Amino acid sequence: MKKTAIWLVIFSLTLIACVDEIYLDIPAADSNLVIDAWLGPSTGQSYVKVYRSAPFLSDAINPEYTNVVVDRIFVEDESGLKTYFWNVPDTAFIYRAQEVREFQSGEKYRLTVITREKEEYQSAWVTMPEPSVVEEMEIDPQEKPLIVYSSNVPMTINAVVADLKLRISNPSAEEVGFYIETDGISEVFATSDSENCTCNCYRPVPGMFGGMNLASSEYQQDNISSVKVGELNVTSLGRFYSNSKVKTVPKENLEYLRLIDKQQRSTGSIFDPAPFKIKGNIKSLTNPEQEVMGNFMVFQETIFSQMLYRAEIFRLNPNLSFSFEPIPHVDSNCNTYYTDTLLPIPEPFKP
Repeated sequence: MKKTAIWLVIFSLTLIACVDEIYLDIPAADSNLVIDAWLGPSTGQSYVKVYRSAPFLSDAINPEYTNVVVDRIFVEDESGLKTYFWNVPDTAFIYRAQEVREFQSGEKYRLTVITREKEEYQSAWVTMPEPSVVEEMEIDPQEKPLIVYSSNVPMTINAVVADLKLRISNPSAEEVGFYIETDGISEVFATSDSENCTCNCYRPVPGMFGGMNLASSEYQQDNISSVKVGELNVTSLGRFYSNSKVKTVPKENLEYLRLIDKQQRSTGSIFDPAPFKIKGNIKSLTNPEQEVMGNFMVFQETIFSQMLYRAEIFRLNPNLSFSFEPIPHVDSNCNTYYTDTLLPIPEPFKP
């Protein structure tokens, strides 16, 4: 046994001696100036962010951006009328306008940023689009395999899931883009032996569409674009409140957002391609060769909200095979089981 142990030690030392240490010289990414500007139909919906980018680190959640000292920021129209943006207190990067002003559809606007070092950056002229109109929401239920949880144990069931689509119209003769953000609130139930049970709870459902929800008016029929904004699981009979913000942007802004979306869909693993730098419509007037990240976006915003009734979907589709999740049993309040519930009762669900 002693001889065997000695040979094992010698063999292990031999393996260690054969290991070469490799040091990779990975150059650090240069820091770029970033100007992220959104001009809405009013100054209250508009802001500008100015900072220097941080080197790319896989899985970095809060990258450390560098502050840029700014002398002036303004947006001007073709007549030369300027709206100035000022740093928001307690923030290093965000600038907003102090005056109240409306920005009109069909008018062209341009952004200018001047730093303390008198370096000047300017965007291309961008035309404010016409606002869109959400005509209605389409609800298309169908059977799909779905993973649900019973006592925190995942299980696959054949359930009914409804595709939610917005029918959007826009009067512009030119192609425009839609950037849609949809959140929801789901009513859930519990059972209890208590006579004073709070057995109705309301859970937030953020980001119903995976990734950036982008669409174009290019393929609309009868001046209507049908855009999917999310899916509704009909595995209970609780109500569901859907709220969508539809930003209408010019075609060139849509193309920029599509590049952003493509980059954001990277998983962040070491096998992903390196993130690429996305150049927008902002250039340096002081040094035309300088790379400037970010973009000057203009948009109109339309908000569409609707209460959806799962019980009505169940009633109108008797040919579909519905499956329902088990209802949990609680002592006196369903928030002991659903720990992410909203308090107080959300306004759309109040009597």
